[in-house]
Amino acid sequence: MSDSTTADDSRRTAGEPHLTVDGLRTYYESEKFVGGKPVKAVDGVSFEIGRGETFGIVGESGCGKTTLGRSILQLEDVDDGRVSFDGTDVTTLGRRGLKEWRRDAQMVYQNPMSSINERMTVGEIVREPLEVHNWESAARRRERVQELLDRVGLRPEHYHRYPHQFSGGQRQRIGIARALALEPEFLVLDEPVSALDVSVQAKILNLLSDLQEEFGLTYMLIAHDLSVVRHICDRVGVMYLGKLMEVGPTERLFTAPQNPYTRSLLSAIPQPDPDVGADRITLRGTPPNPRDPPSGCVFSTRCPFKIRQPEHENLDDEQWAAIAEFRRVIRERERATATTLQRAKQRLGMGTEFTPIREVNEELFGSLTYPESVESTLNQATELVEGGDVTEARAVLDETFSTVCEHEPPEQHAVGDGQSSRCHRHREEYREPGEYLDAEKYLPR
Repeated sequence: MSDSTTADDSRRTAGEPHLTVDGLRTYYESEKFVGGKPVKAVDGVSFEIGRGETFGIVGESGCGKTTLGRSILQLEDVDDGRVSFDGTDVTTLGRRGLKEWRRDAQMVYQNPMSSINERMTVGEIVREPLEVHNWESAARRRERVQELLDRVGLRPEHYHRYPHQFSGGQRQRIGIARALALEPEFLVLDEPVSALDVSVQAKILNLLSDLQEEFGLTYMLIAHDLSVVRHICDRVGVMYLGKLMEVGPTERLFTAPQNPYTRSLLSAIPQPDPDVGADRITLRGTPPNPRDPPSGCVFSTRCPFKIRQPEHENLDDEQWAAIAEFRRVIRERERATATTLQRAKQRLGMGTEFTPIREVNEELFGSLTYPESVESTLNQATELVEGGDVTEARAVLDETFSTVCEHEPPEQHAVGDGQSSRCHRHREEYREPGEYLDAEKYLPR
């Protein structure tokens, strides 16, 4: 590696915007020939990363974390938005420009068992980027590889060995050496320690921290392990269904989360004694289909702090959860009956695989008591489904129970020093005292 002082002098001071992502969208087109909706893997994401900073991205599996990282590096085709690196929009670069961009930005992949070529020696794997970019002479490339192997904790004799002769932690060190070969300034770390044992994880994280300090690197760390994020990141972004729900300094986000989804993630952190400490937030169901996300807030179908109409504030959580589940069933049936295959089955008089809606009604509401107006609406929707008009049943339920969370996408609100959150609860008319504002109730202690 070249002298770190020289490298640092050629870069701007830490904290200045190094990478800017603005309205980034990456959609995967449907495999259907007609009528298929795209998967909205990354949907309007914006943030900045300062020079020398470690910015974390967390969220559930399938929320778009890896696609975001690959889109920033232009390993995926971007549908809309900008990715600016030192003022250059890399989404507009041609083949030659992208080749130069590869020198500045690299990726460390999640699985060290599959991210390197088993048929190449360690020396060939690390030297490959230097060959592709025709970096200096052959002798200097070999010397460079030896320097990198030494820097990541491997020995000179490893140069001629093959990946199958190494442990998972050693293979990840090989991947890190390969990513550093061209002296990049920015690294996307895609769950770099998730496939490793805990003791090995600590060594790799310490190595990454040492390399960042020595060479002035900027990191974007993708992870699902919140303890890793808290240990290594300066700031954190929380993703859900392709959206960035909250962004803020790491300690502030962990100690004063403002978004309902962030609170849900933090409340799920295991505790030594589950009977002592914070209350748990148990989310209903699974994330919606990314081909058909909610039209309002993407978290609205599972949010424990969802805004209700004033006339329904007297319903308790169990009553409200049953209504939400009933509406979900109706939505799924409407989506299923809209398919060409289902319509064909109906014309042919073939049966469906659906549970009779009357049984669903009894299972969800049989033990609950509702106000007369609410019960009348639920029964009306049930009768409409029995009569085959699922769309009208959904419309009846939406008219009675839908809220701003369902039909209006929330804006990103500034909620503290460097912290922002995407939630309607930050609007003045929806800020309510009580449980929602009691963030500490759900934080691990």
